[in-house]
Amino acid sequence: MNERVSAVSLGLVEGRLLLDLDYEEDSQAAVDANFVITGKGDLVEVQASAEAGPFDPALVPEMLSLALVGAARVARLQEEALAPWLPLPW
Repeated sequence: MNERVSAVSLGLVEGRLLLDLDYEEDSQAAVDANFVITGKGDLVEVQASAEAGPFDPALVPEMLSLALVGAARVARLQEEALAPWLPLPW
């Protein structure tokens, strides 16, 4: 393993960006996005779709900022879960 990666999804629901949408939220999202991010914060994949018409490009930096926070949390949880079996750092 060369680099840790984590993935998060988020969406714009009723004018608010939400991380890790549940089914109800996802079904109402005006924008749906997925981010795959390395442990160093580099992007592997970014995918965003307008579900209810075009969206303002100014939303993209906000989505990235929220995705980075979520991915960092997922990365910490991954480390906690895998540390007993994999030598760190990775």
